[in-house]
Amino acid sequence: MKQKRSQLSTSQKWLAAATGVAVIGGMGTYAFVASFTDPRATPYDFNGDGYPDLAVGLPGDTLNGHANAGSVAIASGSITGDFGSGYLIHQDSADVAGAPEKNDSFGQSMASGDFDADGYADLAVGIPFEAIGDVEGAGYVTIQYGSGSGLINARSQSIHEDSAGIPGSVVKDEIFGYSLAAGDLNNDGYDDLIIGQPLDSANGRPNAGTIRIIFGSDSGLVMNSTISIDQSTANVPGAPESGDRFGEQVAVGDVNGDGKADLVVSTLGEQIAGSSDRGSVHVLYGPFTTGPTGGDSINSADVDGIGEFSGSALALGNFNDDPYLDIAVGVSDQKVGEDGAAGSLAIFYAGADGLSHRNVEVINQATPGIGGTPEPEDYFASDLAAGDIDGDGIDDLVVGMRSEAIGSATGSGAAMILFGNADGGISPADSVWIDQDVEGVPGIVAKHDHFGWTVGIIDMDDDGHAEPLIGAPGNAAGTVTVLEMERGTLVSARAYSQADLDLGNGVKGDAFGIALPK
Repeated sequence: MKQKRSQLSTSQKWLAAATGVAVIGGMGTYAFVASFTDPRATPYDFNGDGYPDLAVGLPGDTLNGHANAGSVAIASGSITGDFGSGYLIHQDSADVAGAPEKNDSFGQSMASGDFDADGYADLAVGIPFEAIGDVEGAGYVTIQYGSGSGLINARSQSIHEDSAGIPGSVVKDEIFGYSLAAGDLNNDGYDDLIIGQPLDSANGRPNAGTIRIIFGSDSGLVMNSTISIDQSTANVPGAPESGDRFGEQVAVGDVNGDGKADLVVSTLGEQIAGSSDRGSVHVLYGPFTTGPTGGDSINSADVDGIGEFSGSALALGNFNDDPYLDIAVGVSDQKVGEDGAAGSLAIFYAGADGLSHRNVEVINQATPGIGGTPEPEDYFASDLAAGDIDGDGIDDLVVGMRSEAIGSATGSGAAMILFGNADGGISPADSVWIDQDVEGVPGIVAKHDHFGWTVGIIDMDDDGHAEPLIGAPGNAAGTVTVLEMERGTLVSARAYSQADLDLGNGVKGDAFGIALPK
């Protein structure tokens, strides 16, 4: 079943969920570690003007007759908080490597960092179903470098497993680039690119999963600096096993508060010995050279209520105002009561010694104060994003519910905003439920819109209050709704489609909104 999931195009993936086919996996989440003197740009600020730009994946976009070839839409941020005319990058763009082909899914995943520390953010785009030669589904990543004119310039790179300096070799359906993150893992002042490949073989074990880390420099990413990490690497807990899917999700942030970035990895399919539970989360401590300096793991069997493919989504945030980053883990296939795949969320609060399964909060729709009720295939916490939404200096959490039914509209989808607190962390108190039937939210509830399939977060006007983003890739050609929040209250919402960014009307299946900034 896992192999079959991996072969679906992105637009097929959300359509499959809408028609009842189980699909596991979400988008990666990224945390940025920087100081006030750091020359690096804020992630997604491609033109260096101080305002992050909107980047939206539409991997179902048809190019030159090639269905699901894929694109990424870019629109500049501004002091007004509005996005104006945008532009598309794709493999038919002059300065993007490769050529559009059927089911490539360009834009399935994204990550932004400043790989050359020049003050302009760069964008890595995953094309996990790209064929390399005649090897289908091998996977590919492109890097577009920022400039004063944004991403429209001749500086780009392309990476796959047959690229010089990249360990490994291309194999069918191993989806190189399925998950991406960016951050400075070797503590040298340049962001590095982390590439997850959860269906890669490791030590001869199919679908065990691997991660590649490509280090940044003053000239950008250096291919021959690349290291490969799997569960046989020193200081990585566990061992490669068939179906582990190490690298399903990846995120970067300083978990233990030592001033050095760490790598958080979900191993979605890891079978826990002596248990029917699956899934684990690894924290690999920096700085990295040939690998991490240490590592912890939390297995799903250690925590009640997160035993069914733990780690389908990740988000890092300081939810309780201590010196450490906490880890939110989505378990969207979790059974709650008698309801299969109702979904659950686990928040692990870190300390000086890292992560512990003893300091955890588990939340689902049976938790008092959380909206809705558990229902089969709601997929609560199918995607997550963290940031300071209410401007109090403590991070908050955006939770996607990709197939929540609103009334009789199955698969219409919803999202929830949960706020952090200095005393106790994330709390159901003041939580805000968001769907397309909520007053002030544009659109109408409809079957299979999948509002909340993906969620993101971006401080688009740089005012210290981050805006939640809600993707609805099934809503016609797809929409992204930008929220303005106060604690416990929705202030306003604006929905963007391709047409709103002057990119044409698009068509059903483009899946606009399936990848968003984190």
